[in-house]
Amino acid sequence: MAITLGGTTLPCPKDSTRQYILKKADVETLGGKTRWDVMARKYKYTLRWDFISVTDYDALEDKVNTLVPLTFIWDKYTSTTSPGVSVLASLSDRKPTTPGNQTLGFYSNVTLELIEVDSRI
Repeated sequence: MAITLGGTTLPCPKDSTRQYILKKADVETLGGKTRWDVMARKYKYTLRWDFISVTDYDALEDKVNTLVPLTFIWDKYTSTTSPGVSVLASLSDRKPTTPGNQTLGFYSNVTLELIEVDSRI
């Protein structure tokens, strides 16, 4: 189950989460009840790799550094199935997990955060 980000295929991460980002208004009624009205809802996806190769990291970094919305597809989350969802990406710093040459046998620990561009409401 590979991930596609902006047309680039990446290996599956070790861990991932999906959380709501809600834009809402909280209202307390005269009767003391709290109500809220959701005006926008998006998802934020957090993907974490413990051992990503230099080749895969460089491909990921190239996509993130374009600073434009990317198409994200991953069958794990039905909200991203084909044709995908438009996201903005941010990438953590590379943290080496294995010693070695930068281009040969070098793996990194990295976290990728993706926030949907368009509201789902």
